[in-house]
Amino acid sequence: MRSRQPTATAFSTSDRDRPGHRAELELGPVRMSVLRFPALSPPAAPSPPHTGRPARSGAPRAWRLALVADGPLMLGRGPGATRLDPGQLVLWDPWEPFDAAAADRARPPRAMVLHLPGNALSLPHHALRGMVARPVPSDAGPAALLARFLEGLAGPAGAVEIPQATWVGRAAVDLAVAFLSSVTDVQDDAARLPRQVALLGETKTYIDRNLGDPDLSPTTIAAAHHISVRYLHHLFRQDEQTVGGFVRERRLERCRADLANHGLAGQSMTVIRARWGFQDAAVFNRAFKKEYGITPGEYRRRAGVPVGFR
Repeated sequence: MRSRQPTATAFSTSDRDRPGHRAELELGPVRMSVLRFPALSPPAAPSPPHTGRPARSGAPRAWRLALVADGPLMLGRGPGATRLDPGQLVLWDPWEPFDAAAADRARPPRAMVLHLPGNALSLPHHALRGMVARPVPSDAGPAALLARFLEGLAGPAGAVEIPQATWVGRAAVDLAVAFLSSVTDVQDDAARLPRQVALLGETKTYIDRNLGDPDLSPTTIAAAHHISVRYLHHLFRQDEQTVGGFVRERRLERCRADLANHGLAGQSMTVIRARWGFQDAAVFNRAFKKEYGITPGEYRRRAGVPVGFR
């Protein structure tokens, strides 16, 4: 009889930067939060001056894609705040504070929020920017599929066994991309620059499939697609990324997911980092700490992976 796998259980946190009650679910490349607010929210404190880059908190900077299940909910502060009614989806800028509050005294809101690293979304950066703070109903098409998926994860039957959490997270990314591509101007971009847009997607797919190759580099990527290294860098600049940065972040995401996976507790740090292309332990440790704010070993301890298998 198969032993029961550990589940990726949600945990609650509450501090001054996190409104209301918050439960979180780690799903490999993404994270989902479920926010609940009291029926009567206290007046919001004045917003601190916006300083640009947010403080690092152990997770990569991420776009927030929110679905309001009950509500309404207000996002942002002051005259620029966005009202979200139940059933609406909205994309939030990773550079902006995610300030949320109840909009109706009698109807306490609840929201599901996907935290999506920018390099997980195969969409042009400017197209995502154009979608920020624009509520979209989730009554049909990809929006409806994404909404039902998020509601299912947040429900009592949504517990995910840890070995499958990464796959569920990737499914969440795919649904988010399907939704966002249906409501952004990416279709117009593709019509104007079909080869460039398609080629960028092909190179990112190639990178994802070859992350474990320690020789993966701009030269090998460009050669595999019969383009020059210079043109490869041009493609990524159009998406406000660098080739090396994209490869590094993808590798770190895969390592982070494996380190938190109880099903891989028997695998050493060396095996995990090497599987995703990090041959040098010092380089891996520095890159991981710079991206997430803590060392790989500390991250694994916080994930509750058994001590004897590090």
